Amino acid sequence: MAGLATLAASTGFPLVPACGPTYGAGPIIAFELVRSPAQLAELFGPSSCSGAFQAAQIRASWWDALAFIPAYAAFLALGARALGGDARRLSRIAIAVLLAGALLDEIEGLILLQLANLWQNPPDLFGALFFTVRPKFALLGIGSLLLAALAWRGTPIGKIAALPLAGGGLASLWFLFSDPHDPAMMLGHRYAWMALLALAAIGSIRPRWVRRP
Repeated sequence: MAGLATLAASTGFPLVPACGPTYGAGPIIAFELVRSPAQLAELFGPSSCSGAFQAAQIRASWWDALAFIPAYAAFLALGARALGGDARRLSRIAIAVLLAGALLDEIEGLILLQLANLWQNPPDLFGALFFTVRPKFALLGIGSLLLAALAWRGTPIGKIAALPLAGGGLASLWFLFSDPHDPAMMLGHRYAWMALLALAAIGSIRPRWVRRP
């Protein structure tokens, strides 16, 4: 159920039309990655669309904080718990890593709301934004690798799911450090989480098919 809630929340983001250049990323991710007032002003673009862009970003930030982040935090943490089996220490580490990433995501949202409201004369929060966004994505990528390790310890179906979990986690980390604007970074997270959702769907019907007792 938490996985389905995550899927529903991910499709419920308000449409944020591009106003300024996003360099390959979607407008929401591009907003998360801004590093300076000049980049922020460039992203918000000309006055003909900046007002609509601002309103859409504010709505998206609220949706993220109130719907998407709680849903995916529950989904990933419960996934780590369900796959734990006798690897309780590894399961607890995975839960801690994933929840820390979600907490940073919530803090990031507070920063983005301030920047969106004051984008024409923004407060100096770009350092704080960098040190929430990058660690958040890193922790979620590492979390996917830990989920892959937990799934790999289980049944053959778990081992199959571990491959996209690990591949998605590695891809997200690679692009985070090489080119975070590349859509492949977010695709890595998406494929990893979809693999976990498929595993959860199977496990909800046949628990013994996905993990050892």
